[in-house]
Order: sequence, then C-alpha cells, then structure tokens
Amino acid sequence: MSKIIDHQLSKHFRGKDHFDRDTLSSFLTGLDPEITESALTWRIHDLVKRKVIDQVKLGVYIISNKETYQPFISDKLARLSKIVVKEFDKLEYCLWSTEWLNDFTQHQLGTFFYILEVEKDFVEEVFNAYSENRQYRVYLDPKEDIIERYMESGISIVIKPLISRSPKQKVAGKEKSKDKIYVPTLEKILIDVYSDEVTFYAIQGSEMNTLFENALKRYQINFTKLISYARRRNKDEQIKNYLNNNFDDYVKDILT
Repeated sequence: MSKIIDHQLSKHFRGKDHFDRDTLSSFLTGLDPEITESALTWRIHDLVKRKVIDQVKLGVYIISNKETYQPFISDKLARLSKIVVKEFDKLEYCLWSTEWLNDFTQHQLGTFFYILEVEKDFVEEVFNAYSENRQYRVYLDPKEDIIERYMESGISIVIKPLISRSPKQKVAGKEKSKDKIYVPTLEKILIDVYSDEVTFYAIQGSEMNTLFENALKRYQINFTKLISYARRRNKDEQIKNYLNNNFDDYVKDILT
C-alpha cells in the first residue's frame, strides 16, 4: 500500500515548488477517506522519514529529489574529536573542517583549518588542552589578519564559543564505527559563513553566492532550522533578504 501511495503522491506533486500540510492532508484523505487524524499525522511523518517528501519548513513540503548533505569525516578530524570527548566528558561541542566548503565553492580553498566550537564557559580550558598537543597550531577566536597570515593548512584549529541550540548532527567517524562526532548541519555551515566575515573572509561576495547556490540546488535544506539559527545570530532578516534577492527560484513563498 505504501508504495502505491508513494507513487501517486510523487506523480501528483512532481514539478510543484512546494505544498503545505493542508494540501498534503487533503490528497492523502482522498486516497483513504477513512483515515483518522492521528493516522494522517503518522503517515506524513513516515513519508518524511523515508525521504519520499522533504520538510523545508514547518508544515511545508516538497517531493524529495535532493541529497542529504553528508560531510566527509577524515581520520584526522576523528582524532581531533577524541581530545575534547576524552578531556571534557559530556561537553557540548561542534567540530568541522573548512575543507568541506570546497564542495560548494568555485575556487578551491588552498588553506583549510578546523573549527571547534564549545560551550563558552569552557573555551579557555579547551584551548589549553589542544595547545598541549604539539601536532597542531591552536587559535582562540582569531582575527582575520591572524587567520590570513599564520594559519597552516590541515594543522590549525580555531576554538570558538558555541552558540546555544546550534544545529548539529552526530555522525560516525568511520563506517560502522561506534564513535560518533558532533558536526554542523548544512544549515549551520551556511549561516556561519554568511554571518562571520572574519573567519570566512575568503568566502565573501560572489564566492558566497556560489556556495549558497550549490547548496540550495544540490542538497535538502530545512529553512525552519536555517532561519531559527540565523535568528540566534541576529541575522534572520538579513538572510531572508539575501535569499529572496539572490535565490528566489529556490525560496519563493517559503521565507514568509
């Protein structure tokens, strides 16, 4: 039965930019007039879980035709995560590599570094813990001139305070590994690049436009999550204007 519903739903909504919950509920009720409200809620949840549809914001959906962003977890990044996990049990953190941005930009970053965000009260302690490891060059929320002059590719770590309720995901360091690493979602990466022109000085202007266009075109974006995080960075109205002015084809009628 579910395969039949999947096929009919995909056929009916294919080509539509997006559709709301009422429209989706009406369609599903038409297929099964006896369906209860609770069963309808479960069916919509199941459709999202199985990636038949994507929820782009609360109560708004599209037919799933884009990938979920899955960053590459290198062995070095996995090793870096073990320091914060071992030394600071249960500390909230988020770790990633700016090398990931090369997946979206036109010009490849010649120098990349790691960004480790931790609860603000532990920034100094985490900085000291990583500084003791002679393999890495560690910087505490550095300014642009420091990043530009002294960062060495692949061995530099930037320690920054983690904004509360930052959108993160837990991924395995290696396939089938029990060790999990907290990394940013694509929504967080996009908003961080947009908001922080110091750390991401190399990705501004047309390069940032390219990054956003490739992300919007190729990957699933949860705009509720994106705008919510932008609000925590006091950038919600600015990012809405930026997206509406530059990427109307992707966000039309969604960012209201």
